[in-house]
Amino acid sequence: MRLQMQYATGAARKYKGPFDVARHLTKTYGVFGIWHGLPATMTQRSFFFLLWGSYNVYSEWFRSLRVSPAFPYFARSGSPEAIESRKMSEKLINFLAGGMAANTFWCCCYPVDVVKNRFMTQGDVNPIPFRKMFAHVFRTEGISGFFRGFVPTFIRSFPTNASAIFVWESTVRLIKNETRH
Repeated sequence: MRLQMQYATGAARKYKGPFDVARHLTKTYGVFGIWHGLPATMTQRSFFFLLWGSYNVYSEWFRSLRVSPAFPYFARSGSPEAIESRKMSEKLINFLAGGMAANTFWCCCYPVDVVKNRFMTQGDVNPIPFRKMFAHVFRTEGISGFFRGFVPTFIRSFPTNASAIFVWESTVRLIKNETRH
């Protein structure tokens, strides 16, 4: 992350490449310096249960909509055969549920992601420990500091994650030879 966050060019660059970053971290923090940000990353990544849990909830919800005769779109069609022929495809369910799950994920984990990024990109002089970084962000920027950059992330999360989950599920169906959906 440090390599990505440097904006200088030429001689003003602090790091020349990934090996230079690894050398610097090892020199500054010891042998385990390369894993300096691992606890912060693991904390942020632990929220992925929300992504996959909500994906399952949304998928099941969409599947229940397509067979319910009480759903307004289906109620107009009349016959059960017409209702059955107008099922929402699994591909559409994967796409919509994946996008909604991504939005749920980012709504819940974004403050932790902000703190993780601040922790991992801070300078080496008097670094703030990960747990204390939460208080530091709150003290210096207030509650809004935890949501800086949220809107672009939220907007980006639906199409990118919906597409990724759609491709994943379509590939799984293709491998299993379930092309009828």
